[in-house]
Amino acid sequence: MRSRSAMAALAVGVTLALAACGSSDTTGNTTGKSTPAPATAGPKGSPVKLMSIVPLTTPTTNFPEQAGAAKAAVRALNKRGGINGHLVQIDVCDSKNDQAAGEACARKAVNGKYLAVVSAFSTAGGINAILEKGGIPSIGSSGVAGDGSDLTSKISFVYQPASTYSEAACPQLLKDSAKISKLGVVNYDIAAASRLGVLAGLGGKAAGVGTQEIKVAPTTSDYAPIVARVTDAGAQGVTTGLAEPSAISLIQAGGDKLSYCNAAGTISDANLVKLGPAAKNFYAVGAFPLFNQSAKYPELTRLQSELDADFAAGDKDAAKKLRHVTSTIGGWLAVQIVEQVGKKVTGDLTAKSLLAQLTKTKGLNVQLVPPLDFTKTNAVPGLTRLFNNTLLGQRWDPAKKTFYATGKTYDGQKILAAGAK
Repeated sequence: MRSRSAMAALAVGVTLALAACGSSDTTGNTTGKSTPAPATAGPKGSPVKLMSIVPLTTPTTNFPEQAGAAKAAVRALNKRGGINGHLVQIDVCDSKNDQAAGEACARKAVNGKYLAVVSAFSTAGGINAILEKGGIPSIGSSGVAGDGSDLTSKISFVYQPASTYSEAACPQLLKDSAKISKLGVVNYDIAAASRLGVLAGLGGKAAGVGTQEIKVAPTTSDYAPIVARVTDAGAQGVTTGLAEPSAISLIQAGGDKLSYCNAAGTISDANLVKLGPAAKNFYAVGAFPLFNQSAKYPELTRLQSELDADFAAGDKDAAKKLRHVTSTIGGWLAVQIVEQVGKKVTGDLTAKSLLAQLTKTKGLNVQLVPPLDFTKTNAVPGLTRLFNNTLLGQRWDPAKKTFYATGKTYDGQKILAAGAK
């Protein structure tokens, strides 16, 4: 399993030197050209194209399931007749988490007159500047671009706040669920991680929880001394911006005498299983409900049935073992937004007309996040294109080897505002 901590990826500055751009058809096969998704209905309009830009071939951070979810959503959309009679095609372009590769994908989208980019992920940056010049909307990016453009570009529509607000929400979650009064904040001793400590400090102030920041070298392997510093400071819990191997080492050193909180996906379920009882006090904040909450969120049932159908049709990226709450739901929702907003477009369905319709859309109900209002930008500086501030609390259950919802919901924007007073 790969680390899915966007903050950790930003902190350690993971990039690759190779630049390449491939595509994938709706059956998950790598190709060099667009391939339309099969349709049982018969759309009459000319096809429109979507692109998912995600890393697929890095040593650490790959998201085939995010692209898989988008492909499954497109297959189902075409079975419903497409968008206003237009068949939808989807390509997957490998960003390699590298700026040159991501920019190559963006140029392909512009030159190919794609309708939109859906569920992009790249910590390297550079993608949005090209899309902005081409007037192509980016819907549902992970919000982690190193240049900040995911959260500021006028063509970007982000609804995943966990990687942005997690350290701000963790103090309140651990206070509510683990009754802590002081929190250790363990981050890498590099400039890129400095904002994480600031967020945790604001969240701690808002929650009435003391915070003690401890910075470590990225090469640190022995976390026993770090845990000792945390406990010596009187902290009962920890939040981090560490990469997955480092976060695992910290939990192994601290065991169940501490509580832990991170953005959902910081540590994979497989590695939490390996941690055993040491992870019994592991909490997370996520943007989306858990797959086991389908009774409360019926759309989760439709999502998984569409993935099952796409997997049965031959797309290995839709496999159950790959599905992850954050990346899978995020990729699937992007296509739902394209469908709902695209159907409101009058006249030609183009990137320009879709972008214009997006910017005047409010009350958009995709059910797995609160209704979205794209007419109002976020009030937090640097987060203007983040349109969802809601975070959901989760706790790991070692016995059942899964997360369950704590029932607590947090508003990241309100936490930061309260902490800044």
